[in-house]
Amino acid sequence: MREPESFDAFYAKSVANVTSQMHELAGGDPQADHAVREAYARAYQQWFEVSGFRDPEGWVLDAAKDALTRRQAQTGAAAAPFQPPDNGTWPGMYREAAPRARPADLDSTVAPAGAGPAGTAPAGLNPPLAAQATAQAGYRQDAFYAGGQADDLGLIPPQPGPRDPQYRDPQYPASDPALTGGMDRSPRRPDSKALIAGLAACVLVAAAAGAYFAFGRGSSSPAKAAPPAKTVTKGPKPAQMLAAGKVGQRLAVPWSLVGTGWTVAEVSSAQPGSGGPVSTELVDPKGGRYNIAAWPATAATTLVAWSGNADSALYRTAAATTATYSLLNLKTGTVTPLHLPAGLAITGFTRPDGTNLLAIAQGPVRYKLQRYNLDGTWEATLASMVRRPGQPAWTDSCASGCGALSSPDGLYAVWGVTGDEMQLVGNAGGMIRRLHVPGSGTPSSCTPMRWWNTTTVLASCAAASQPGTTRLWLVPMNGSAPTALTLPSGSGSGAGFYTGAWLAAGGTYVTATSMSECAGAASGPGGLGVLRVSSAGSSTTAVSVPGADGNSNAILGVAGGRLLMLAQTSCPGTSSLFTLDPSSGSTTPLLMASSAEAGVVTAVTYGAS
Repeated sequence: MREPESFDAFYAKSVANVTSQMHELAGGDPQADHAVREAYARAYQQWFEVSGFRDPEGWVLDAAKDALTRRQAQTGAAAAPFQPPDNGTWPGMYREAAPRARPADLDSTVAPAGAGPAGTAPAGLNPPLAAQATAQAGYRQDAFYAGGQADDLGLIPPQPGPRDPQYRDPQYPASDPALTGGMDRSPRRPDSKALIAGLAACVLVAAAAGAYFAFGRGSSSPAKAAPPAKTVTKGPKPAQMLAAGKVGQRLAVPWSLVGTGWTVAEVSSAQPGSGGPVSTELVDPKGGRYNIAAWPATAATTLVAWSGNADSALYRTAAATTATYSLLNLKTGTVTPLHLPAGLAITGFTRPDGTNLLAIAQGPVRYKLQRYNLDGTWEATLASMVRRPGQPAWTDSCASGCGALSSPDGLYAVWGVTGDEMQLVGNAGGMIRRLHVPGSGTPSSCTPMRWWNTTTVLASCAAASQPGTTRLWLVPMNGSAPTALTLPSGSGSGAGFYTGAWLAAGGTYVTATSMSECAGAASGPGGLGVLRVSSAGSSTTAVSVPGADGNSNAILGVAGGRLLMLAQTSCPGTSSLFTLDPSSGSTTPLLMASSAEAGVVTAVTYGAS
């Protein structure tokens, strides 16, 4: 569409991001603003074509970079080298900040945050986060400055003064007049009407200049000018996914399209139970498959998590004494072993991008929530809790006995170990608050499972009213009252426990352990089933999955109102990937395995970890 309203909407949505990125690249060069205006002027001139590109904002950013390079060459000015801020992060690119200083004693008790100079904190902070503001010299906790979601969590009150709703880069706290004495130093967003008016003036000037030179600078007998050559700017070739059932190699992955609905899967073509070699594959929402890497039959690897930037997958490899962890770079196929201490359970990646790992370490007297970088180097201990008699012990994985989740914006984390309450902790370290769930025992016992939304965690808690059972709760991070999602579930046999819950097509669906097994399989609760929970949470109804044998149906995630599922399709143990439409009950195959092969061994959907 060429309507001016269409361009205005694009301009208003994208200009803050483009401007901030150009300021980073230019290192303070004032020509960056001129380059941005020139890029948007070019986009307006070619809007009919640019608006059809998959990434118009990326086109404008490239055009601004070209304009800046040209302007700097013309003036002989070189862009000043860009230096990261004091907290070691690059604005707009890395929000999972690590502290600059490390405690000398890795096994010492985490001291309460707030021991900074004079106990001072930025104005407006409430006591829980005011302490964190001075916990570590030079560290800026993003939640202090960003506003938005942090306010919804009850972490800080709304800051006074005007604020640009489209520009909240936490790396530019000076953009908040409340923190700068009324002076707004944020990058200015030029007005779109002024830009268009300026463009029109430029066009008139260009036309006049063309006539001046074409007619010989006022000559009475002008020479006939040749028509200007028509130039067409071609956009990048749109990325495309493979068609359903098609198989490609790693280089064929359309990385710009990877997101919700994509799955990392471990696939075996060997007979079920034979322990044959396993390959890592990316599966797109249409059912196209991309071969990423291969693992030998002796590796015994298990897929644990997938990073938010889609680059890395975390694996755990079983060993005789203790398991080891490794990272697979999905874009290169490179595997990097992580050399980690024994007794460390890696729970997943930090968010939003996955540039660090969260782990729970067990010691003789306490558990600790720690952060490691992707080389396996310890970065920080964020919090600790006393280890009581009877609480879980592990060698490499705590399974359902513990859990830790980085918040979607990467500003804080929630963690818990069976036998104690969950804690909300800051990304800089130090507990913000305990998250109490009523009726979960004395002491309370809860572990986080997944994010229900950006401010609420789905948690599995002990049901004190029925010993030996658990109950799913929705727990807000701002400390308000939790809501029970289900009734207590589970039994002494191990069947009936809820392993997860999802919201799709207006209904709540859970995966539950069951006694359903293939004939000849070892007895026990080795099966899984999908149930729909009533609106009041007081009853459940079994959900049939067409094409599956009913022995093991597990929900992996949700995409487009459909449930992404790993389901057993034949005995003795062949599994495939489906999507299930809860409204119609119909399934769509994504990766189907024949009855002669194990098929999908494990799988993780994008955004699930």
